[in-house]
Amino acid sequence: MKEQTMNPVKNNEKLPFGFIPLWASKSISVGMSGLLMMQFTFYATDVVGLDTGLVGALLLLVKLLDAAIGLVVGFLVDKTHTRLGKGRPYELFLIPMWACIVLLFSTPDFGMAGKIIYVFAFYSLGNGIFATLLGGGEVAYLGRAVQSDHQRAKVTSVSGVLVMLICTIGSVILPQLMATWGTQTGGWQKIALAYALPMCVIGMLRFINIKEKPTRSTSANNQVMRVKEGLSLIFRNKYVFVLAPAALLCNLTQTTSTIVATYYFTYIIKDLGLMSYVSMIGLITPLVLLLFPVAIRTIGGMNFVRIGLILGVVGNLLKLIDLTNVPLLVISQLLANTGLSTLTMMQGYFVLQSIDYGERKFGKRVEGLSSAVNGLYAKVGAGLASVMIGGLMSLAGYVNLDSRQPAAALNTIIALYSWIPAVLCVLMLITVHFYDLEKIKKDV
Repeated sequence: MKEQTMNPVKNNEKLPFGFIPLWASKSISVGMSGLLMMQFTFYATDVVGLDTGLVGALLLLVKLLDAAIGLVVGFLVDKTHTRLGKGRPYELFLIPMWACIVLLFSTPDFGMAGKIIYVFAFYSLGNGIFATLLGGGEVAYLGRAVQSDHQRAKVTSVSGVLVMLICTIGSVILPQLMATWGTQTGGWQKIALAYALPMCVIGMLRFINIKEKPTRSTSANNQVMRVKEGLSLIFRNKYVFVLAPAALLCNLTQTTSTIVATYYFTYIIKDLGLMSYVSMIGLITPLVLLLFPVAIRTIGGMNFVRIGLILGVVGNLLKLIDLTNVPLLVISQLLANTGLSTLTMMQGYFVLQSIDYGERKFGKRVEGLSSAVNGLYAKVGAGLASVMIGGLMSLAGYVNLDSRQPAAALNTIIALYSWIPAVLCVLMLITVHFYDLEKIKKDV
């Protein structure tokens, strides 16, 4: 059967009508899966009944294994040459990823040891192996589907807006489902299915409709690159290792804030349903990303990120003014989310910049491994968030399956939702200070 797909966008071409929504479709699906997985710690402790410290340790172990797998996937992507392309075939792992997520939120009651093994197995498969394979080809796919740097920025920013808008709707609905179905037997399985079924369909639209094309260095890339050579090229590209720690801190901050929000509204606000109001700010936050193409031409993309991170510091500290004032929480979280979104949604763009720099500097293009290093740090960041939350809450005496918590546990939840993310935003500002590629890339 002949494919009915959009051709890659060349340097001087305009984006075809409908290209950006189709490009965003897979990220929408992945974003929705992320919403569910951010609630897994709460599900594991307050529904399945696992200890917070144990959950944190399990999730860190999975993330470390996942990070190691990510490097292998990076090498696989660099060696992938198929009729469908280099990055596009990896889109097919979306379906088994969602299947594992549904099974994960259907944990049967067959003893504590059985629950631990079951959770570890399906979390490793779904949010580990399949999600890593799914994301492995992302940068290579974008680099071959859109050739212009300016058009890449437009695709990344505008599709990022669509992703965040639609995922915001999902995040508004989720607390309501958690407050109703989440208290029923099998309710979390119903929640997972309500997201998984439509997202499997939506998530495959990009794979079906958008082609990719080899870059100008195809002949060089078709040569077999040895592991040692690939690692050497990566370690010589300093910008890969400027972006990677920023990705770690960004995912550490975002994962911490999102996971702890459920505990915060359950035990500090004492109304989980009110979390939907904070989630609604996601309808405003993405609009900031529309400024990104303009920022590239004026102040520079990374300066735009720096401004956002300053907003993140201010927003998280504002929460401390009145811990139970929901309107204030909405405003503070708006600033905090806006700050992080400038980096989270643009990471692929900056990774492509570092890949282009490496190709110009050293004569070979290393896509999969460069992306994998960034992904490795991001996954470690998410894993550290689980350990930090689980460890601190366990030390503070958090009691799972109990509506009454000691003061130390409540203070820990407050810290994890306010000043700790603010400190992490400061550390990100320090890290991205060393990213000066936008100033020198024209001279390379």
